[in-house]
Amino acid sequence: MNQATPASAPSQRFLSVIIPAYNAAKTLGEQLDALKDQEYAGNWEIVVVNNGSTDNTVKMVQRYQQLMPRLRLIQAPAKQNRSYARNIAAREAKGDALLFCDADDIVAPGWIAALAEAIKKHDLVIGPIEVHILDSDAPRQPFYFRLSLKEPYLNFLPVAMSSNCAISRQAFEAIGGFSEDFPRQQDVDLSWRLQLHGYDIHLAPEAVVYYRPRETLREVWKQAVGSGEAHVNLYRHFAAHGMPRPTARDVLGRYIGLGRKISRLWGRDPHLRVTWLRKVGVCWGRFRGSLRYRTLYF
Repeated sequence: MNQATPASAPSQRFLSVIIPAYNAAKTLGEQLDALKDQEYAGNWEIVVVNNGSTDNTVKMVQRYQQLMPRLRLIQAPAKQNRSYARNIAAREAKGDALLFCDADDIVAPGWIAALAEAIKKHDLVIGPIEVHILDSDAPRQPFYFRLSLKEPYLNFLPVAMSSNCAISRQAFEAIGGFSEDFPRQQDVDLSWRLQLHGYDIHLAPEAVVYYRPRETLREVWKQAVGSGEAHVNLYRHFAAHGMPRPTARDVLGRYIGLGRKISRLWGRDPHLRVTWLRKVGVCWGRFRGSLRYRTLYF
């Protein structure tokens, strides 16, 4: 399923870095500082798309614009939806390659240069997600690849996470951009549609993003439940393409495993409690999603 970049593509693409922002004033400054120090020999821009923020996100971007002439601010006020915001930004962006990252993470030095080199030859590029640097409670450890190119997500296809990926405009427009039917895991839907359309995922090992974990148990729970609901929505869209439903044995084993770990939750390892809560949240989300979408996927 290889889909080569058209031979007419320029050797140095015009890059547009797209950042959706909703009430991101607390963290966006760190991301913009990291982008301000990036180096790339070709033309590039940063497009922050404000998706109806009610905090100081807009004022912060306007302050940074005085220091960063390539920084643009556009508005996407019609609805609070990351897919909608990213699609608006993509339409307004000048680049023929789109680089996506999030307002609450931090790109590592050399991020743009690494993606720029890879996107010369490939239409869909991802980089590693480092999950410990921004977690003050976790020890510093080597880079951890959150999703592997060889490991299919939900037993179907690998994923290009929108917190760290680059897509040629030609490929992005060929599949119609992000689907606004996905409140969560829009990047899974996008990258699966790209692969089904014939575009393979390429890894740029030096294009690292530091991921910011959820800070409270409430945020962890909300994210997990949203992911579980998204799994059902994904199955609803991709079952016809071969995405499998979990077997009854898999579901039963998952619930038994969660039950057996309850007695260990009051031990000394707080990470065990967070992991357990996240798994329970996904299970609850799948139940809610099965009702919402009228599709069984547990």
